Amino acid sequence: MSAFFQKIKRFFDFKRRNIRVWKPANIYLSVKFGGNNSVGSFSEIGENVVIGKNVRIGAMCFIPEGVCLENDVWIAPRVTFTNDRFPPSDRSMWQMTTVKRGARLGAGVTVIPGITIGENALVGSGSVVTKDIPANEVWAG
Repeated sequence: MSAFFQKIKRFFDFKRRNIRVWKPANIYLSVKFGGNNSVGSFSEIGENVVIGKNVRIGAMCFIPEGVCLENDVWIAPRVTFTNDRFPPSDRSMWQMTTVKRGARLGAGVTVIPGITIGENALVGSGSVVTKDIPANEVWAG
């Protein structure tokens, strides 16, 4: 199937599952959406990213391969995830990052690879997340 027809098919699939993408945004075809999602303008979502249901991703976010956002996650504008702790390295060195159900990340947060952010956790704006965050906690700094 040509790239043009893949885009047309994806457009109708997004419409059916209530996935709103504000243009311009770069979303790889291998991204898995749960439904009822919103992706802000100027965001980039890399290969094989998994996004659950009811997830909102703000403008200018970078989400590379190896990130999983569970259901009901809220990502504010300019949030950056990384997957390579010591770039440039080959893919075998990349680490997975998981944001659990209901977690919220404030504007400008940077998440280092290999992190798990717990359920309903809140990360303050401008934070650099270098350690796992337990469920139901508020972290900033």
